[in-house]
Amino acid sequence: MTDSQTTRTTPSLRGTILLLGAVAALGSLATQLLVPALPSIAGELGVGVASAQLVVGVFLIGLGAGQLLVGPLADRMERRRLLQLGLLIYTAASLLGLVAESLGVLLLARLGQAVGAAAGLVTARVLLNTMVPPERAVAAQAALMTVVLVSPAIAPVIGGLVTEWFGWRAIMGGLALAGIVAVLVVSRRIPRAGPAADLPDRPTLRVAYRRVLANRRFLAATSAMAFASASLYVFLGSAPFLLERSYGLTPRETGMCLLLVACASIAGTRVVGLVQRRTDALLVSTVLGVLAAATLLSLSWRGNPDLPLVLAPLVLLGLTAGLTGPTAISHILASEPGLEGTASSLAGALQMLASAFLAWMLGPYAAETAMHLGLSLTPLTGAALLAAIALRKS
Repeated sequence: MTDSQTTRTTPSLRGTILLLGAVAALGSLATQLLVPALPSIAGELGVGVASAQLVVGVFLIGLGAGQLLVGPLADRMERRRLLQLGLLIYTAASLLGLVAESLGVLLLARLGQAVGAAAGLVTARVLLNTMVPPERAVAAQAALMTVVLVSPAIAPVIGGLVTEWFGWRAIMGGLALAGIVAVLVVSRRIPRAGPAADLPDRPTLRVAYRRVLANRRFLAATSAMAFASASLYVFLGSAPFLLERSYGLTPRETGMCLLLVACASIAGTRVVGLVQRRTDALLVSTVLGVLAAATLLSLSWRGNPDLPLVLAPLVLLGLTAGLTGPTAISHILASEPGLEGTASSLAGALQMLASAFLAWMLGPYAAETAMHLGLSLTPLTGAALLAAIALRKS
């Protein structure tokens, strides 16, 4: 059975989106749950701020590299089997993180989690893209992203509570349990696809990458997504330390602040289809990103402002993430028909690697004060806007 045949046997598109979104959300959960716990991890393992932020950075690197591997495989082999393998790797890595006694072992576990999560993310995007006509691609990807963001929206709050009550290791145990449940649900609800030999012939990996990387639409959309994502991850990696040091917030209170940003991202995914029908949603979102960074910088230029004045532009930054992601993904998936898996994986890899590098480079600086955070976000959001303008011209 081919993937297109598989989609016709699905009882409802809505149910399929919920299932694919839940699987794809495992990667976001693995990051968002741990963000409020970063200071606790640093304290227990005896490492500094920059080292603790690697818990996020290494995951992003693994998610990017994992997509480079998974994407071409998704164009060539049975996707349910690939998805099951990824979920098993995710589960095993979460269990390793549960018992990690050093930063090195924890980072190895995070790398494994990321590679496993990459299978769910790429496969979900590609499968959904085969189910809808091109004119509904943005709305469909937005619906998927909404599901992906719903659980991580409350994840910082849950992560903060779990850290205070049981410690950060309990989060790893919960992620392992989620991986086990996902394997069982996928095995039961997603039909088996045909063998790789039944799938259409594909170009070699080298040729596929060359075609995708030569596509201007792909390059512009990926650049916009990567810089917008880097802005968000620089904020996520620095916010727990900034809010704890400058405003005296507990992990639970930090989680509540991050919840506001996550809810704004969800709101963005809900309105992006409406915006896209009227104008260029990617251009609008990147303009708002620049506005958010500039507002934070202006408010904090003479010192840390009151907490609401810091959160307001960051909530706007969250809204831009919800608008940017689905729009950029729809351009990426449509850039090279027949190579959707390769395009999605390569874009995801570039996005995560850029986010990891920039978060590692700017994170410790951004965590010092609100002004430092604003200075870090301004060039990133500006680069995303330039990429969106280039995409519009192309």
